Amino acid sequence: MSKWDIHVGTVRHVLGKTEETAGKFEGGFTAYSTGLESAAKAAGTMAPGVRPRSGTPGPVAAALQEFADKTFDDLRYLPARAAASIGGAAKATEEYVHGDLEMAADAQHDALPDPELPPLKTDGAGDGGKGK
Repeated sequence: MSKWDIHVGTVRHVLGKTEETAGKFEGGFTAYSTGLESAAKAAGTMAPGVRPRSGTPGPVAAALQEFADKTFDDLRYLPARAAASIGGAAKATEEYVHGDLEMAADAQHDALPDPELPPLKTDGAGDGGKGK
């Protein structure tokens, strides 16, 4: 019989740390968005000394906006993938514990009944010497 080598406490600890780290995505996304906006404003327009009017971005700002639009789904994917991975690992660990307990219960159950003894072989005594 193979032996499990998963340390449930360690798995739970790692999952907790991973979840804590994944929880920081929101702050990172806010900083990303703020940084893009700041870069777009700092880029200005193509005309020296002219400030962009509201809603009139310069070419760099337009490129940054296009980049943000094209990477939006990729960024949304990160926390969703992290949550699914953490949840899957937690569920697998739960099933492992359940399976391990079930295997232990099965082993205990199998040990409870009286053992079946093989029939006795006779050496021929008492059977008229026929050796049956």
